[in-house]
Amino acid sequence: MLRFGRLGILVFVSGLLALVGCDTEKLAADSTAELFGRAAPGVEQHWDYDLVGKSFPASIIQLEGLLRVVPDNETIGMSLVAAYIGYGTGWIEDRVEVADLEDEWEEADALRRRALVMYTRAWDLSRHFLRNRDPGLDAALAGGVDTLDAWLREVFTEKEDAAILLWSGASLGARINMGMEDMDTVADLPLAKVLLGYSVELDPDFMFMIGKMTMATLAASEFPPDMDRAKLLFDEVLAETERRNLMVQLSMARYYAVNVGDDKLFRALLEEVLAAGDVLPEARLSNTLARRKAGRYLDNIELYFSELSE
Repeated sequence: MLRFGRLGILVFVSGLLALVGCDTEKLAADSTAELFGRAAPGVEQHWDYDLVGKSFPASIIQLEGLLRVVPDNETIGMSLVAAYIGYGTGWIEDRVEVADLEDEWEEADALRRRALVMYTRAWDLSRHFLRNRDPGLDAALAGGVDTLDAWLREVFTEKEDAAILLWSGASLGARINMGMEDMDTVADLPLAKVLLGYSVELDPDFMFMIGKMTMATLAASEFPPDMDRAKLLFDEVLAETERRNLMVQLSMARYYAVNVGDDKLFRALLEEVLAAGDVLPEARLSNTLARRKAGRYLDNIELYFSELSE
């Protein structure tokens, strides 16, 4: 069963012994894959943002190495997809925001290009493992939204399938977000929305409703935006998660409140994030990231609401 935290990817692979013999290596790698699901929550519950961030690059390289041995092991492959997305959104894009605030334009652009490479790799891996489930993937993608939706509904029918679809949609969405200058890349946004939407349909509660939260963010960010739908989705997720997933308040502040020009809502949501205690231990790491960003956004509120700087 694929159950990977957004940031909680296995970090301790370095303890593997150097093995010889192709069959022995494959057996060891397949056996290691079974540990991922059990180990990931320990990372997601960690409290030290910097410590986890420093461990991510080595973990990604080690997962890439394991995938060389067992290229069709879906657990390892989708763990790697989630690792690229988690590190890219949680650490690389965080550094982009800081560089932008400090007018370090070249640094920000370099970081964006680095994130784009990671998300492209994640999307390539996602397609590989979707294709392993059914070889009709490429035709489904080429056929557009309706064809992809029909293919998904035929091939993926179980609640547990929500994970691979969510990480696939998230990887494509992240790639689009970092590649906005390429219209061919942006044109794939409807496909990402189909993947995410069907994932939510299969399991709306997966990863504390991160899928529906992402759909709300997309509704508020796309052109033209659908602010009524964004508000409805954000409110639903806030209610159903009992406001304990602080990334929801953060996303609603940044993408809904800013876009509708509501600085009071912006402040209220971010102050709620900062005041919250350890309200969701299972998502302690992502909530730590939410607090980190909330403080930065409040400190620079005039950048989001120009009238406040006058």
